[in-house]
Amino acid sequence: MMKEINLSVFTTDRELVIRSWDTRMSALTGIDSATAIGQSLISIIPDLEARGLLERFKRVLSEGVVETLAPGFHNYLIPCRPSFPSKYFEYMQQRVTISPLREGEQIAGVTVTIEDVTARREQEQDLAKDIHNPNETIRLRAVQNLAKQSQEIDSDEENISALLQALGDESWRVRRVAVDELALAANKTITAKLLRSLRTEHRNISVLNSALQVLALSNVDVVEPLIEFLNDPDVELRIYAALALGERLDPRAIPALIKALEDVDINVRYHVIEALGNLQAAEAAEKLLSIAQTRDFFLAFPALEALRRIGEPTVAPGLVPLLEDELLCEPAALTLGVLGDEEIVAPLVELLNTPSAPAKAIAYALAAFYDRYETVYREGSHIADLVRHAITQQGISNLLNALPLANTEELRSLVLVLSWLEGPQIEQTLVQLLDNQIVRKIAVQALINYGERSIPLLIQKLSAENIETQIAAAEALGEIGSKLAIPALTQMLQNEEALVAIAATEALAKIGDKSVFEALIQQLSHPHVAVRQAAIAALDSLAHPEMPSRIIELLNDANPYVRESAVKIAGYFAFEECVNLLIECCRDRDERVRRIALEQIPYLDDNRVLSILASALESQTPLERATAARAFAQIDKALAYPYLKKALTDSDPWVRYYAVRSLARHANPEAFQDLIQLLNTEPATQVQVAAVEALGKIGGEKAIATLTSLLETSQNQDLISSALTTLATINHPNALPPILNQLHSPDSKRRIETLWALSKRSEEAAIEAIQWVAATDQDAKVVQTAIEALSLLSNKKAIAALIELTAEPKLTTACILALAKTQQTASNIPITIEEQIQWIGCGLHHPNTRVRCAIVDVLTRLKHPRASELLISALDDTNASVRLQSIRALGYLGNRYAEPKIRMLERTDPDPAVRRAAQKVLQYNRFS
Repeated sequence: MMKEINLSVFTTDRELVIRSWDTRMSALTGIDSATAIGQSLISIIPDLEARGLLERFKRVLSEGVVETLAPGFHNYLIPCRPSFPSKYFEYMQQRVTISPLREGEQIAGVTVTIEDVTARREQEQDLAKDIHNPNETIRLRAVQNLAKQSQEIDSDEENISALLQALGDESWRVRRVAVDELALAANKTITAKLLRSLRTEHRNISVLNSALQVLALSNVDVVEPLIEFLNDPDVELRIYAALALGERLDPRAIPALIKALEDVDINVRYHVIEALGNLQAAEAAEKLLSIAQTRDFFLAFPALEALRRIGEPTVAPGLVPLLEDELLCEPAALTLGVLGDEEIVAPLVELLNTPSAPAKAIAYALAAFYDRYETVYREGSHIADLVRHAITQQGISNLLNALPLANTEELRSLVLVLSWLEGPQIEQTLVQLLDNQIVRKIAVQALINYGERSIPLLIQKLSAENIETQIAAAEALGEIGSKLAIPALTQMLQNEEALVAIAATEALAKIGDKSVFEALIQQLSHPHVAVRQAAIAALDSLAHPEMPSRIIELLNDANPYVRESAVKIAGYFAFEECVNLLIECCRDRDERVRRIALEQIPYLDDNRVLSILASALESQTPLERATAARAFAQIDKALAYPYLKKALTDSDPWVRYYAVRSLARHANPEAFQDLIQLLNTEPATQVQVAAVEALGKIGGEKAIATLTSLLETSQNQDLISSALTTLATINHPNALPPILNQLHSPDSKRRIETLWALSKRSEEAAIEAIQWVAATDQDAKVVQTAIEALSLLSNKKAIAALIELTAEPKLTTACILALAKTQQTASNIPITIEEQIQWIGCGLHHPNTRVRCAIVDVLTRLKHPRASELLISALDDTNASVRLQSIRALGYLGNRYAEPKIRMLERTDPDPAVRRAAQKVLQYNRFS
C-alpha cells in the first residue's frame, strides 16, 4: 500500500499574485481561497525576501528552472502549526517545490507544491538521537532506517549529516551501513562534507577510513579537492589524499603526485609512490628509479613495486646494481624479471660472474626473462644462448653453491639456468636433482639434451630408492635413444614395481633395437595388464622378422596372459598364418582370451566372422556379449543391424551400451526409431547418453525435438550434457536456440558445457552469445571458457569478438593469449593464417587505446611477415602508448623494413618515451 502524501498546491502569475489556492492550502494555513486569490505572495509571507526565498521565485520565472526548498535548511515556506503535537518543531516542516507555470512557450507564473514532512522529520530526529545511543544494536537499527529513508526519498541535509556522523562509530557494522548508503547517494554536497571530514577529523581512524571508502565507491569527481590536500600543512591529510588519489585511478592526479615525490615528509612520499604505482604512471618511472637507487629501503622497496606495476622497461638497466644490495636484491630481481629484456642479460651475467654475486636473485630474473620470452615469442632459447655465451666458471660455481639454501621458487630458477649450461659438475648436480619433484622435469630435459655423455649418470639413477626418480631416468634414456642403455633397461624389466617396468619397456621401444625382442616377449606373461600392454606396444614397434613364427607358438601357450597378448599382436599385424588360430581363440577356455579374439576378428577377411560374433551375442557371460556388440561396429551395417537391434534388449546394460555405439558408428537410418524407443524405457545412464549421441548422428534434424525435450525436462546432468553436445553437432539452425537457452542456467557447470557446445557452431548468434557471456558472467571459469570457445572458432566474427573483449581490463591478457593461438586452432576450418592476421589487424583501428595496444601484443607473438607489416603501420598511431609498444615489438622482431620509420620517430616524435625507445632499438642495431 502506498503511503499517503500530504500535498498542497497554489499558483501565481509572473507578479507573484496568487491565482489558485487548493482546499488543503486553506486547511493548512487557515486562509480560505477567496481571501488568498488576488493577494500578493509577499502579503501572505511577509518575510519572503528577508529569508532569501524571493530570489528563488525570481529564478524560476526568469530561467525556467525548478527550485526545491529542503526542510532541513529552510524548515518551511509558509509558517503553519503542525497537524499533530511535535516534540521538536514549532512550525510544520515543509518540502517545497517551485516550478514554472507555462502557457505555450511563455512562463506565465509559478506552481508551488508543499509537502508536509513533519512526521518524517520527527522520526529522523529520533533516529539521530539513537545514533548516539550506547547500545550498538540501537545505533545499527537507526542507521539502517536512515539509509532506508534515504533510498525512498531524496536525502535531507540532516539525514545525510546523521549518516556522516555514523562514519565515526566504533562499530564496523554501523560504519559499513553508513558507507554503503553515502556512496550510493553521493553528490557534490555529500562529497564536500566528506572532504571536510577528511580535513578536520583525519586523526579519527574510523571517520578517516570510512570517508575514504565512500570516496572510493562513489562516482563523484573529487580529484581536484584531493590534489589540493597534497599541499595542506597537515602531514596526515597529505598522506590520506595520496591514498585516495591512488584508489581513484584518475590520471589527472599523476602530475601532482609526481610533484609530491619531493614532499618533506618521508611517509607522504611513501604513499605517493604507492599511488603512482596504482596509477601505472609511466611518466614517473625515472623519478621512481632515482628513489630506488638511493637504496633507502623504506622508499626503495615501494618504488621497485611501483616500477613493476608501471611496466616501463627503459629503467631496467638502472636496477641491475640493486641486486648487490642485501635488502633490495629480491624486490629488484622481481622487478627486473618483469621489466628486463635481452639487453639486461649481459650485465646480469657479468654480475653473476663476480665472487660475491647474489646468484639466487640473478637466476630468478634470468628465469623470468626466459619464461616471458618463451610465453610471448616462443623464443626462450634466445635467453639461454645469451647466458651460455657470457657466463664464466665463477658464475657457474655461484649458481651451484646457491642450491642448498634455495627455497622452492629460487630452486626452480637456479636449476632452469643450470639446465642451459654444460660441464661435469652441472651434469652430476642435475642427475642428483632427479630426486626433487619440483625440478625433475627441468633436469630430465637438460640431461636428454646432453645426449650420450649423461647415460652413465642416468644408469646410476635406475637403482635409486625413489620410484619416480627411476622412471624419470628411464624416460630420459629412452629419449636419448642410445644402445648403451639397453643392458641396464633390460635388467630393469624385472623390477617388481609395475610403473618402473613400464617405463623401462617404453624406453626400450624408443631405442628400437631388435636385440631386446626376447626380453620383451617374456614380459607378455607379466601379471600386470599395463606391463603386458607396454610390451605389446614395444613389440609392435619393433616389427621383428621372427614375430610371425613366435606368435604362432604364443597363441598355443599354456599361460592365458601370453595367449591374450599374442592375440592382440596377431590382430595388429593380421598375420595370414595366424587366422585359424585367432578364430580358435574365440572359443578359448579363458574368457579374457575369447574377448580379445572377438575384438580382433572383424578385421579378418573370413566368412566365419559374422557367425562367430552372432554366437558370441548369445553367450552366457555379459562381458563376452558386450565385446561382440562392440565388434559388430566393424561389420557391414546391413549385416549387423538385425543382431544389434536384438542386442538393444539384452539384460545387461553394457551390452545395450555397445550395441548403441555400434549402431551410431554405422549411422543406419533404420535404427532411429529403435533408439527413440530405447531412450524412453532405458534405466541405465550410460546407455541413455550413448543413445542421445547416436540419435544426433543418425537422425540429424529429426533428433532436435527429442534432444530439446531432454534439455528442458531431464534431471540427469550426464544426459543433459550429452544432449547439449549432440545438438551442437547437428548442422541445422533449429538446433541453436535450445543451446543458447542453457546460457541462462544458474549452474556454472551447465554454462561451461554450453559454451563448449557453442564452440562448434559458427553462426553469428552463437558468437554474439559467447561474447556476451565473456563480458557479463561473474564466474571466472565461465568467462575463461567463453574466451577459449571464441579462440576455437577462429573465424572473422569470433576474432572481432575477442578484439572487442580486450577493452575490458580484467579480460585483456586472456584475450591476447586467445588471439595469439587462433592460428593454431584453424586447422580444421578453411581459414588461412594470413586471413586471421588481417582480421586481428582490424583491431589497430579500434577507438580504444587499450585494444590497440593489445593487438600490437598479439601481432608480436604471431611472428609472421604480415603481422610485422601491420606493426609497422601501428607506428603511425595517434597514441604514444601504441607507438611505443610497436617500436619495442619491431625492435625485438628485427624487421629491417621498420628501420626508416623508427629513425624518423627517434627525431620527430612528440613523446620523449617514444623517442627514447626508438633510440634504444637503433642503438642495439636490431635491424642488421
